[in-house]
Amino acid sequence: MGHPNRYAALVVFAVVTLFGIALRPLLPIDETRYVGVAWDMHLTGDYFVPTKNFELYTHKPPLLFWVMNLLWGVFGVSEYVARLAAPMFSLATIWLTGRLATQLWPDDTGVGGRAMWALAGTFSFAIYGGATMFDTALATATLLGLLALLAALKTGRWRYWAGFGVALALGALAKGPVIFVHLLPAVLFAPVWAKHLGPVTPTRLGAGLGLALITGLAVAALWLVPAIISGGAQYRDAILWKQSAGRIAQSFAHARPFYWYAALTPLVLFPWFFVPQLWRAAAKASWADTGLRLAAIWGGASLILFSFISGKQLHYLVPELPAIALIVARLSPSFGDARPWIPAALIALAGALFCAAGVGVVDVTHLSELLAPQITLLAVGFTLLAVSGLAMSDNIVRGGAVLSLGLLLCLGLTIRFTDLFDAYDARIIGQTLSPYEEGGVAVFTNEYHAQFNFGARATRHMTPIATADALTHWIHAHPNGVIVGRRDKTPLTDAPATSIVYDSHPYAIWPVDTLTRETSQK
Repeated sequence: MGHPNRYAALVVFAVVTLFGIALRPLLPIDETRYVGVAWDMHLTGDYFVPTKNFELYTHKPPLLFWVMNLLWGVFGVSEYVARLAAPMFSLATIWLTGRLATQLWPDDTGVGGRAMWALAGTFSFAIYGGATMFDTALATATLLGLLALLAALKTGRWRYWAGFGVALALGALAKGPVIFVHLLPAVLFAPVWAKHLGPVTPTRLGAGLGLALITGLAVAALWLVPAIISGGAQYRDAILWKQSAGRIAQSFAHARPFYWYAALTPLVLFPWFFVPQLWRAAAKASWADTGLRLAAIWGGASLILFSFISGKQLHYLVPELPAIALIVARLSPSFGDARPWIPAALIALAGALFCAAGVGVVDVTHLSELLAPQITLLAVGFTLLAVSGLAMSDNIVRGGAVLSLGLLLCLGLTIRFTDLFDAYDARIIGQTLSPYEEGGVAVFTNEYHAQFNFGARATRHMTPIATADALTHWIHAHPNGVIVGRRDKTPLTDAPATSIVYDSHPYAIWPVDTLTRETSQK
């Protein structure tokens, strides 16, 4: 990548992410659930069919769970080690973004480093890049696919189409068939963006894509076939229909209006969306440029496709953030050393809001009482450090990255040194439940997401219970067991043995042998 500090973005992002993991707990319900699934895999030794709370789990493929178990095998079982898995893909995504930039613009010696800084400093990527989720693994697969596609179009060699197929398989193992949404637009519109690379004919594209699909299916089948055989009809139907085409055709999860992504674009693209020099450079740029066209088609087509899909979450667009980083990296030399004062002003505003929340002026959905004013002022101080870093930077891309990563560190410190950490730490409840495991654990809830399993190091199924009658029957059958649930939802009138705030709700724990005779005999 040419630039002497080309790996600085990787180092800074890694340091901030490692601190970030220590500064906050696993967040419900996604992160706690995924580590719980990996824990089940560790206990059962079944690496083909994931389970959640020792029941079939069909919502996600196994790649991230495999990596967690690999890390546990090397470093031992711990929450911190498990949480390194997804950030490893984040670092790979940053590096591959720089690699793609140098392939697209080989004459621009600094573009790889700028692209890496631009992605590391995209605030939404910084947040999700440290989270235990699947999207950075999907982003890694997307970039591998684009690099293989670019090589295939440049050289005409079939082996690169096979590499594109391997990337499709990796994406499918990371998050399922959604990898096609991220990669197919670049293939289908190759005659538009890649015409300067050589002849791109529909026949050759079709043949290459066919080879890629065959290769991808062959690689994915190494997991899929044994999983279908082992998991049975229920697992087969879920992973082949409900979690792929069904998620597109039905609104069974995260249904949002069509315009939802477009409305949140400023948030997703912070701070780059608020850099006026970037908009002016984009207006003057030659979009006939191969790399700019690829980035625009890749990011724009995926945005449109995801807008049509009923289920929407911000992190679904993480694999498109490298496209934005490429555009920022390519356009940034045209506005020299200008500094994005608008993002700095917005960060200062955010710091003021933190301070207001800390002293109770602004109610942040019942959490303002958890933000100690003196700690909030510390967070504002780190915000000012981030802004100072921006002001002292001689480069707008590095400056914006310092600003975003500084804000992320500020948020982490706010969580760690206030009651917010304990209020979202599932280990507190999990460790309280652990001694009762042999007698049985009941969780009173409509749907249990295994958020306490890893914290308890549970080796047995925790029983979800949704009705008062079912709870009564369970109490009779488990005299040495324990019940956990939200204090305001669980139909027990006895005073609990333990009360704990978790996920901003009042939870309580009732050992069965402490319940009154009247409750036990209902």
